[in-house]
Amino acid sequence: MVFEDGVDWKPIDPQDRGRYATFGSAVDAVLKDLTTERNGFFDSLADRWPSLFPGLPIRPGRCEDGVIYVYVPNAPLNFAMRPKLPAIKRALSELPGAPKRLVVKMEIRK
Repeated sequence: MVFEDGVDWKPIDPQDRGRYATFGSAVDAVLKDLTTERNGFFDSLADRWPSLFPGLPIRPGRCEDGVIYVYVPNAPLNFAMRPKLPAIKRALSELPGAPKRLVVKMEIRK
């Protein structure tokens, strides 16, 4: 049954299958992409965020490649919080264990 109903059912050669040689290697790649970077400073920051910035409608989201992303619920709030970003960055840089070069970016997420 190589050709039936207009479909070629012949198996694809392994070298022509695409990016991953096996299903297991594809699953491993997906799991690697889903893992988050462990950062002691970011973990302590996430725990202390409500006491550091009470009343701010933003929250710490993730840390990737030395960049701290804070999540904002919507675009208008992102626009309103943009002027406060330097003050937030300054307050975070004064915390113990803060990296010398601190980069903070805002991202719209619920």
